[in-house]
Amino acid sequence: MDAVRGALLCTRLNKSRTTMRINFACTAILFLPLAQTTAQTQMRRLIVLNKAEATASLIDPTTRKEVALVPVGEGPHECAVSPDGRTAVVCNYGDQQPGSTLTVIDVAFSKALRTITLSSKDHSDDGVPKEMLWLRPHGIAFVDATHIVVTSEVARRLLVVDIAAGKVERALPTPQGLLHMVALAEDRKHAFGTSIRDGSLATFALDGASPPHTLPTGKGAEGVAVAPGSGEVWVTNREADTVSICAADGRMVTHVLDTGEFPIRVAFTPGGTYALVSCAAAGIVQVWRTKDRTLAHTIDLLGEKTERSPMPIGICIEPEGKFAWVACNRGEWLAVIDLTEWRILDRIPARKGPDGMAFAIIAPPTVPR
Repeated sequence: MDAVRGALLCTRLNKSRTTMRINFACTAILFLPLAQTTAQTQMRRLIVLNKAEATASLIDPTTRKEVALVPVGEGPHECAVSPDGRTAVVCNYGDQQPGSTLTVIDVAFSKALRTITLSSKDHSDDGVPKEMLWLRPHGIAFVDATHIVVTSEVARRLLVVDIAAGKVERALPTPQGLLHMVALAEDRKHAFGTSIRDGSLATFALDGASPPHTLPTGKGAEGVAVAPGSGEVWVTNREADTVSICAADGRMVTHVLDTGEFPIRVAFTPGGTYALVSCAAAGIVQVWRTKDRTLAHTIDLLGEKTERSPMPIGICIEPEGKFAWVACNRGEWLAVIDLTEWRILDRIPARKGPDGMAFAIIAPPTVPR
């Protein structure tokens, strides 16, 4: 009898051990994907426009490798990313023939979703209402999840576009010729646009309630950005080799900084402590302290200071403020700049004509649309 009881006890113990092993294995199977999911809470992409080949490169900023190539329209110059990071919109500026479209890209799935033709009813030069095609879209910024502003150089208009509906809601006129770049005011109800031809900054009310106010800033006004916190508007004047710092309402130039040759873009670090200015002809990036407006660093992109200069143009600063990416149009490469040591960390080969850039961070879940 004792032998039988002993055998039964052994059987129960073995079953218990087996059950424990199975439960432990199941726990491991359950926890492993959760650990992986936690480690992969974000998708991060740098979008680089290749204006000479009508494509957008999607780059993993961690590996610094291109992970996808998306066809867009002819001559893509600038792009913007939605607040949730899922959508990028590209301005198809055109080449010999003026462009008039936007390409909407699903960043998570690396594909072009649709093309928006920029047209709406407006008054032509003879005053007759007609359907107008808005040519040479260039500067672009997201206003909210579904609306962008985009400049039309030829038409002298700042367009407010509903990308969900695929239509132009407003075409805001300006007296400026060659309206080029645009930046949003901190209230997101106004926008600032620069004119290369007129050397001026315009302040637009996005609801169209009042005409834009224009302010001379300097010859060849091109790059524009709004300083976080202060709301000051910084404008790069590429022919004057200066940066004009304007009041937050865009109605007064408060300071003028002398820069390297051909300042073409400006971008701020998170919080607005520093402003990075790409000086295309000088082959350098200058770093300015915004508080006292002094030059903190000059980052040499290691090119000849001649027509062979690397020609830095687009600047994109990662949201954490650790690195900046600079598109070097001549030589076709991207400079990765360490914003703690203020030096070039890496040189990444690019495709033909790298120019406009934007940074996307996408939080999960990532699901097809």
